[in-house]
Amino acid sequence: MRFLTIKSGLVVATVALAACAQKPVVTPEPAPQATAAPSKPLPRGYEASSLANLLVAEVAAQRSAYGVTMGYYAEEARTTQDPLVAEQAAKLSSYLNDPALSAEMGQIWLNNDSGSREAHELLALSYIEQGETEKAAEQIDLLMADDPRQALVELVVQARNLDDEGNAQLLAALGSLTERYPDQAPLWYARALNLEIEQRPEQSLVACERAIKLDNQHEDSLLLKARLLYQLERKDEALKFLKQTVRKYPDAKRVRVLYVRLLIETDHLDDAGTQLAELNKRYPEDLDLRLSLALLAMERGDRKQAVSTLNELLDAGFRPDDIRLYLANASEQDGNLQNALDYYMAVQGENQLRARVQASRLMNEQGLDDEASALMNRLRDQHPDQMPNLYAAEAEMLSRSNRPERAMKVLNNALIDLPNNTELLYARAMTAERLDNLPQLEADLSRLLELKPNDPTAMNALGYTLIDRTDRIEEASVYIELAHAARPNDPAVMDSMGWLRFRQGRLDEALPLLKEAWTLFPDQEVAAHLGEVLWALGQQDEARQIWRDGLQRSPDSEAIPAAVLRLTGSEKP
Repeated sequence: MRFLTIKSGLVVATVALAACAQKPVVTPEPAPQATAAPSKPLPRGYEASSLANLLVAEVAAQRSAYGVTMGYYAEEARTTQDPLVAEQAAKLSSYLNDPALSAEMGQIWLNNDSGSREAHELLALSYIEQGETEKAAEQIDLLMADDPRQALVELVVQARNLDDEGNAQLLAALGSLTERYPDQAPLWYARALNLEIEQRPEQSLVACERAIKLDNQHEDSLLLKARLLYQLERKDEALKFLKQTVRKYPDAKRVRVLYVRLLIETDHLDDAGTQLAELNKRYPEDLDLRLSLALLAMERGDRKQAVSTLNELLDAGFRPDDIRLYLANASEQDGNLQNALDYYMAVQGENQLRARVQASRLMNEQGLDDEASALMNRLRDQHPDQMPNLYAAEAEMLSRSNRPERAMKVLNNALIDLPNNTELLYARAMTAERLDNLPQLEADLSRLLELKPNDPTAMNALGYTLIDRTDRIEEASVYIELAHAARPNDPAVMDSMGWLRFRQGRLDEALPLLKEAWTLFPDQEVAAHLGEVLWALGQQDEARQIWRDGLQRSPDSEAIPAAVLRLTGSEKP
C-alpha cells in the first residue's frame, strides 16, 4: 500500500460546549496572579538611595529582567519593612517560583499589614511548596476564622492556576491537609484532583465522593465525579449521576453542559438535544449554547432546524465567519452548491483562505474548472507562503473530481516554481501512478529520496509500486525493508511488507503482516491482498469473508473485484 487515506464525516462541534464547561459558575474567581512588574506606585518619604534602587527595579521589570528586579525589591523590603514593597517582592518571588524568598517577603508584608488575607494566602502556598505543613496550617487556620469554605476554595483555585508541576505539588499538599481539616470539602476535592493527576482514578473517586458528602453542592466535585466514572468505563453510572444531579440542581450550568457532552459522546443524541434545549431556555443570552444546539440538530439530520438557528445567529452578528462555514456545509448536504459557494466566498478573517479553497473545490465539482483555477491562482498570489499547500490542494481536488490530467498539469507548473518541494514531488508521483505513468512516478520518488534520504513514505511508495507493477522484486525489497525498519507499526508499510513476502513466495510470513495491517486499518487494498494470501494458502472461505468485509466497507473498491475475478473467475466473492 502506498499511503493511508483518512476519511472524515460531519462530527458534532462541541467547542462551544467545551468552552462553557470551563467557565466557573459557582467557584469564586481565582486570586489575582503575581505580576512580573510592580503594579502599585512607589512609596514616598524614603531616602534617595532607596528610591533610586526601586526605580532601577522598576526599569529592570519593564525590560523583563525580573531577577534584577527581585534583588532590588527584596533588599529594600528587608531594609524599609514597607508592606507595599514587601507585597511586590512576595508576589514577584512567587511568580519566579522561589517559595523560600516568597515566604520571607510574605512574612514582612504580613508583619506590617496583619489584616491582609492575600498575604496569608501567599504565605500558606509558599509554605506548602516548601513542605512546611505546620506553618502552612497556621496561615490556613487564620484564613478559615471568618469563612472556612471560601478560604479553602480560593487556595484550591490558586493551585489549579499553576503550571503542571506546581499544580500537582500544591494539590498534593492541600490534599494532605484532609487529616487536619477532615470536614472541609474543598480539601477533599484537592485530594481527588491530585489523585486524578497521579492516574489513580479509583482512589480519586473515593475522595471526590467524600467531598460531595460534606458539601453536596460543591459543583467542581460533582463535575469531577462524573468525569471519573466516565474514565473508569462506568459510562451508564456517569450518565445516571448527571441526570440525577441536573434534576436536583437545575441551575448547575456546568453540570448540565458536561451531561450534554457525554450524551453526545455516547450517541444519545435525542437526550442531548433535550438537555441543550433546556440550557438554551435557561440561558437564552448564551449564544454558544444556541450554536451547539444548531450543530447537534445538524448531526441528527434536522437541517431545517439547524439552518434556522444558524441564520438567527448570523443575523445577530455572532461569529459570522464560523456560522457561514456551517451554513455552507448544510447547503452542500442539501445539494444547494451555489448557495454553499456563496457562503464560502463571504467568509472573511482567519478562515478566509480555507473557505476560498472549499469554494474552489465546489467549482471543480460543478465543472467550473477555469473559475476554480483562477481562484486558486489568486490565492497563491495573495498567500505566497502557502503556495506549496495551495498547489497540492488544487491537484488533490482535481484528482478527486476524476481529472488526473489537469491535476498533473497543475503539479507540473508547481514544480517549475518549486522544483525541490518534496510534498509536491510526492503528489505528482501519486498522480502519475493514476495515469499509469510509471517512469514519472519513479523519477519523482527517486528525486524525493535524493532530497530526503531514507524517507519512509517515499521508500514505501516506490517499493510497493515496483512489486505491484513490475518484476523488480529485489530492488523493491530494499526500499520496503528500510521503510518497515523505520515504521514497523505503520499499517500501510505492513501491507507493503506482506505483499512483498507474498511476491517472494514467503506466504507464512506474509499472512501475519497482512492480518495485522487489516486489524489496524481495514482498507480495501489490504483486504484484496489478505484475501489473495489466504486463497493461496487454501483458506478460501476465510478469503471470501475478508473480501466481503472489504466490499462492505468500500463498495466502490476496484482492488477487491479485480483480485476476486482473477482468482475465482467471478466478480463477486
